[in-house]
Amino acid sequence: MPELKISTIDPDRCRDMHDLRTEIDILDYQIIKLLVHRAKYIDRAVTLKQIEGLPARTHDRVAAVLSKVRCNAMQEGIDPELVERIWRELIEWSIVREEKHLPAEI
Repeated sequence: MPELKISTIDPDRCRDMHDLRTEIDILDYQIIKLLVHRAKYIDRAVTLKQIEGLPARTHDRVAAVLSKVRCNAMQEGIDPELVERIWRELIEWSIVREEKHLPAEI
């Protein structure tokens, strides 16, 4: 994966809580922008799944994504259980979004 520039300054360079909170606010906004971008891929998945005859929920794909994000979390030094909980919510939201146009499961 390419390295992602995610903040304007390193946390150690924050001089006070105002600087630190400003950086967190910037990161929060960037996360939202990434979620919006990810949602566009989910919307495209609806069309592709219709063409390929796939349901909204594909259990093996869900398992693979969760395994991958846990591995990435461990590699990056963040709690993999936290990351898995976040991704489970994100995946469920995505599936509900897809189910408006696709069969739930095969």
